[in-house]
Amino acid sequence: MLEQRRRGVAFVTTLLILGLILGSSCYSAAYVIDADQEVEQILRSRTRRVLDRRKRTRIYPQPAAQDKALTTEPAGKTQEKVLEIDLESALEIAVEKNRDYLTRQEALYTLGLGYSLVRFGFGPQLTSTVSLVWGDSKGGLENLSGSVTGGASQLLPSGGTLSLSSGFTNSRTRSVIPQRAYSANVGISLSQPLLRGAGYEVSHEALTSAERGLIYSIRDFELFRESFSIQVAQAFFDLISRQQTLANEDANYAQAKKDREKAEALFKLERNTEQEVFRAKRREIEAENQLIEQRAAFESLLDQFKIRLGLPTTVRLNIQPYDPEVIPVDIEIKSAVAAARNNRLDIHTQRDRVDDVERALRIADNGLLADIRLTMSYDLAETHDTLSGALPDDWSGSAGLSIEIPIQQKASRNAYRTALIAREQVKRAYSLTLDNLELNIRNQLRTLTSLEKQIELQKGQIEQEHRAVAVTQIRYESGDLDNRDLLEARAGRINAQNALIRQRVSHFIGRLNLMRTLGILSIDNKGMWQ
Repeated sequence: MLEQRRRGVAFVTTLLILGLILGSSCYSAAYVIDADQEVEQILRSRTRRVLDRRKRTRIYPQPAAQDKALTTEPAGKTQEKVLEIDLESALEIAVEKNRDYLTRQEALYTLGLGYSLVRFGFGPQLTSTVSLVWGDSKGGLENLSGSVTGGASQLLPSGGTLSLSSGFTNSRTRSVIPQRAYSANVGISLSQPLLRGAGYEVSHEALTSAERGLIYSIRDFELFRESFSIQVAQAFFDLISRQQTLANEDANYAQAKKDREKAEALFKLERNTEQEVFRAKRREIEAENQLIEQRAAFESLLDQFKIRLGLPTTVRLNIQPYDPEVIPVDIEIKSAVAAARNNRLDIHTQRDRVDDVERALRIADNGLLADIRLTMSYDLAETHDTLSGALPDDWSGSAGLSIEIPIQQKASRNAYRTALIAREQVKRAYSLTLDNLELNIRNQLRTLTSLEKQIELQKGQIEQEHRAVAVTQIRYESGDLDNRDLLEARAGRINAQNALIRQRVSHFIGRLNLMRTLGILSIDNKGMWQ
């Protein structure tokens, strides 16, 4: 009978366990369904709220005014002052208003703040506390005490810490006979590591890293300023180039219009064919299409230039013409490489980073040493019931030497090995930078030399195109050629003029980049090179 009960209990227990397992799985599925329903409801309601709000607050643009001529400035009458922009003023405005420039400037300032805090931490650290405590209890005595404490500590160049402390306490206990107690103390202590952590290099690593990091950031910001000025100049000259190209296309369209009118007049006098009139009209349409495209491209480039300067796109600008000067470059390659290695700020930074990894390796090596520390202290204290008798004159002193035997050094060992690897990596990166520097200088000199030759050839090409247009004009007017030849000659002259503009700009910007590569490009506070 007892055995049957046991079997029944075991059977019921088994059923309960199976039921719990199955129930938990069912519950898990139910939880998933419940979570999906809840999240779906939340997303549905929030999505409806967001989209409804967008519908309520949506603003539609107004239709543009009709029959407005396509110009480089906003249409309509305006009293807004036109801002005259040349290269120098463009650089000055960009330095004052460009968002990226201001962000980088503020980032450098923030680093300066961080460095000031680190430097402060390595100076004298002063502490002071004033406290007043009142105490009372049932059956006890009322007590009132006040204290003033102060201290100073200084991290020494040897890696040790020198600390000074002082304190004064006045306590009063109210009883049948009031009791007063005065106590004062003055102390000095020194904790000096003898192996691990000893020396200026190890103990002041945080200060050294902060100083060098700030120097690197200053160099990076100066390199950014150089690149920024060149980029603004590039954008300015692109705008000038596009403006001159637009002027050429405008003149081309005006000439095509005259040719069409002339072809129609000659056709009426029966001195021209209908085919010639058709060609003249087609050429006028093509010239007008090119003019419209160039105007739209110029407007887009002008708006981008305004944003680069940090100006709103509604500002009206009048871009002053500027013809970039082509100064031939005559530099010996070896001397150029030597100058760049000596002048370049980023080369200085990489050279200093080699010193940084060497220093980090020495610090990691120091971390493998035993921690032997010398501690010394000397204190004066006194407690008395009168103020005059509380001058500290009871002295006590101590001196000790503690040695931590390095048993588990795996972390220090790994740090040392990592420092070795980092040193080799930085050295390889520095060597690669020097090799790429020489290659970059060679390529820039080749490019500038080629551009100088191309500019001279292009000038000769333009003269040839002028002569070709003059000859074609004469032969066209005499009836030897049709207007197709004349139009092709004029198109060739315009293309040659536009190509010369682009080449002169490329040479000017390339020379600035070469000066930057050689480390001889200096930028003043207004963003202009000197």
